[in-house]
This record gives sequence, structure tokens and C-alpha cells, in this order.
Amino acid sequence: MRLVVTPKTVVFDLGAVLLHWQPVDLVARLLPQYAPTRDAAEQLVGRIFEGLHPGSTWADFDRGRVEPGPLAMRLAAITGVRADHLLDFIHAIPDELTTQQDTAALLPRLLAQGHRLVYLSNMPLPYSERLLQERDFFQFFEAGVFSGVVGLVKPEQAIFAHAESELKLTPHRTVFVDDNVHNVVAARERGWQCILFVNAAQCERDLREAGCLAPSIV
Repeated sequence: MRLVVTPKTVVFDLGAVLLHWQPVDLVARLLPQYAPTRDAAEQLVGRIFEGLHPGSTWADFDRGRVEPGPLAMRLAAITGVRADHLLDFIHAIPDELTTQQDTAALLPRLLAQGHRLVYLSNMPLPYSERLLQERDFFQFFEAGVFSGVVGLVKPEQAIFAHAESELKLTPHRTVFVDDNVHNVVAARERGWQCILFVNAAQCERDLREAGCLAPSIV
């Protein structure tokens, strides 16, 4: 016998949830001359991404306000890294965003139990356009919102309001999975159920507790 679940809409973040995202390792590998140690790589990540807060230079890229070339020039002034090296780094990132297969394996199970699947991601247009074509897990999603398309970023309330309208979300029947605590807090303020993602096993347990996955029982 299988427990019955109430259909909900499950909203997935992508980076560090469905896509591998390890920026310190990435900087250490792609910009080794600027990050010879782990500490140096962590510091450089801080200067490049600035915590990905909505007012950061990288957030302008996520919003679709700046192209890779000008972004590299702006980041060069912040970091001291040569602009051409930064441009190579920016262009290399989509290839590094490989699928987290253990998380992706949850998607068909959620669909089989009657849930809608959509995504909500801070993702610049040059990346999202490629990933939509190259990552197989998008077949499981009905729709989604990319920051680079709408010009808004998490954790701004405006992008959650846009998602509710665009994706026809009912807050109390929406379960949001994201690895960023600020995004989770913002979604909870709108009445969404939220799961702070750590890894796929923990996410599966929390989805079960949220009534999205029903374990088989004898």
C-alpha cells in the first residue's frame, strides 16, 4: 500500500541543487595563478561574487543587465585579475554546471506522485540558454523563471511575486527547494513551504515530511 499525497507545486532552485556549483574549487582550478591556496581561492570567490547579494556586480549579470565582456572589465577592477582571464572564467562556467544526478532522480518520482515541477533560478541568459538545451532534467519541468529573463533576482520579493503570477503558484501549496538561506527566508515570508537544501538525501527526507513523497508501506 502507498500513502496518498496531496498534489503540490515543487519549485526547485538550480545551482548547488540540481547543478553542481562549487565556486571555490572552480576558481582554484581555472584561475590558479590568482588562487594558489584554498584561502586565496575563497577570498577571490568573495571578490568575484560578493556573496551574490542583489546589489553585487555579478547580480547585474544574473539580471541580464551586463554582458560577459563588460562584466569581466568590472570584475577586473574589483579583483585585480586580468579581464581576459576573467572572461575565460565566465565563459567556462556553463560547462562546469553538470547535473547532480542524485537530486535529479527525485524529479520523476515527484511527477509520478502528481506534483507540478517548476524552477526559479538566478541565472544569466548566456548560461540559461545553453543549459536548457543541454541538461536532460529540464524535461521534467512544466515551466520556470530565470532571473536573466525577468530582470529580477532572489531573494528580492519581486521575483517571488513574479513567479507566483507567471507560474500560477498558490503559496500554501508551494514547496520551495533552495540552498540559500536568504532565498528560503524570503519565500517563507510569502507563505511558501520551504526546504533548505543540503544534499539529495536530506532533501528527499524533507520532501517526504512536506507530504510530497510517500514511502511504500507494508
